[in-house]
Amino acid sequence: MSAHPSEYPSENPAYFIIQKGPDAGREFSLEQSISSIGRSAANDIVLNDPEVSRHHARILRQGSIYSIEDLGSTNGTFVNNQRLTGPVSLADGDLIGFGETIKARFVRRQPAPPPLPDWDESAASPVIREASTPAAPPETAVAETPPAAAKTSRSKLIVIISLILLILVCCFCGLLIIALDSYNQGQLLYCGGLRPFWEIILGPAGFNPVCP
Repeated sequence: MSAHPSEYPSENPAYFIIQKGPDAGREFSLEQSISSIGRSAANDIVLNDPEVSRHHARILRQGSIYSIEDLGSTNGTFVNNQRLTGPVSLADGDLIGFGETIKARFVRRQPAPPPLPDWDESAASPVIREASTPAAPPETAVAETPPAAAKTSRSKLIVIISLILLILVCCFCGLLIIALDSYNQGQLLYCGGLRPFWEIILGPAGFNPVCP
């Protein structure tokens, strides 16, 4: 598009937004009195599509009034699905088609209204106050597990595992002692090097193993 400055600086230019076609989403400002549209690179608005003629159409601007005119294109120019046979005035939101593949929206963007005066009771003239930007809502904090609670849970788990292991060891030792006690009248268990230990532990109960 041509980079000439606006010929109507006091007016807000309209916009031409591609909604369907290879350049969907692209936006053109219609600042000039004549904005040419076509496939040729010499145009102000270049639409690179086979259905678009080299010099397809043009948009005319007279102050705040816009109109569009077909330039004898092969596949035609359409406004709200009506093929042009002559210049047609454009209104905000009009859908413009170039052939069957490219659709664009004509948009009039109005300037933001000035802030309303807020009368100050203590002053004779109104005081203009700028609208404050609303503060963003605070982000919801994600609940996290306190380190102390995590540490306590880990300690309890260690204690439980230790008790289970201790019980298993005691059961194993008890079964081993029972097996050795029943084997060959306990001679393997009581008559070896551990005899003094068993005499101390079981002597009060009348411990007197028969050893060879």
